[in-house]
Amino acid sequence: MIKPNRKKRHSIGYYIGLAIMLAGAVIMILPLYWMVMSAFKGQTELLQMPPTMYPHEFVVTNFQRVLDGIPFLRYYANSLVTSLINTVAGVFTSAIIGYTFAKYKFKGRDMIFFIILAFMMIPYDTLMIPLYKLMAGLHLTNSYFVLTVPYFCNIFGIFLMRQFYLDLPNDYLEAAEADGCGHMKRFLKIAFPMAKPMMSALFIYLFMASYNSYLWPLISVSKRNLFTLTVGIGTFFNDRGTQTDLIMAASTMMIIPVVIVFSLAQKNFVEGLTVGGVKG
Repeated sequence: MIKPNRKKRHSIGYYIGLAIMLAGAVIMILPLYWMVMSAFKGQTELLQMPPTMYPHEFVVTNFQRVLDGIPFLRYYANSLVTSLINTVAGVFTSAIIGYTFAKYKFKGRDMIFFIILAFMMIPYDTLMIPLYKLMAGLHLTNSYFVLTVPYFCNIFGIFLMRQFYLDLPNDYLEAAEADGCGHMKRFLKIAFPMAKPMMSALFIYLFMASYNSYLWPLISVSKRNLFTLTVGIGTFFNDRGTQTDLIMAASTMMIIPVVIVFSLAQKNFVEGLTVGGVKG
C-alpha cells in the first residue's frame, strides 16, 4: 500500500531561526536598496520628510553629472586595474607560500610561520609610515607601483592556503612525483588547481580589500590622474558635500564591480568557506 506523502513538520526552533535570518537579510539589504534608490532621486526628494522608499520621479541625469564633474572613468580604470593585479598576485603568492609551509619540512618552519602569523596581529595603520618611507626611498610614490606592490603578499591569505593544503592528501603529490614531476610542476599541475574553491574565496576577499582601500592610496599618491575610485569619490564628497543625490549616484556606480565579481565567484566562494568543514 502506497502511503500518501506527508509534509515535513518543522520545529518551532526552525521558524525562529528562519525569522532571524530574514531579519538579518533585510537589515543587510536595506542600506544597499536605499543607496540605489536614492541615486535616482532628485535633491529635493532626498531631503523631504518623511522619506520615500522609491523615487516618485526617476532622475537619471545624476550619473551623467558625476561623470562630468570628475574623471570618474579614469578613477574607475585605476581601481579596477590595480585591484585585479593585486588580487591575482596576492592569490598566487598566498598559494605558493601556504603550500610550502604545508607540504615541505625544513628547519625552523613552524617558528617562521608563527612569526609571520604574529605580524597579522599588528594593525595595518601602524605600518603605513615605515611603508611610505620605504616606498619614498625607492622613488615609487606617485606611481602605479605604490598602489600594487604593498598588496602582493597577504598574511591572512598565506594562513588560509596553508590550512587548505594541510588537508590535501600527499598521495596526489607522491603520484605526480613518481611520474617525474618536479616541485614547481607538482604545485602548478596538482596542488594549485585543487585549491580553486579556496582561492575563489580568497580572490573576493583580496579584491574587496584592494578595491575599497582608501587610506594608503590617499597618502601615497598625490597626482589626480593616479587617484583610485575611493580617493576620487572622497574628493568629490568634499567638493559636493551637500549634493547627496550625486554622492549616491557615484556610490552606486562604485559597487558595480564588487557585485559582478561576487556574482561570478559566488558558488566557489561558498564552497571555499565550507571546505574542510566536513571530513570524508
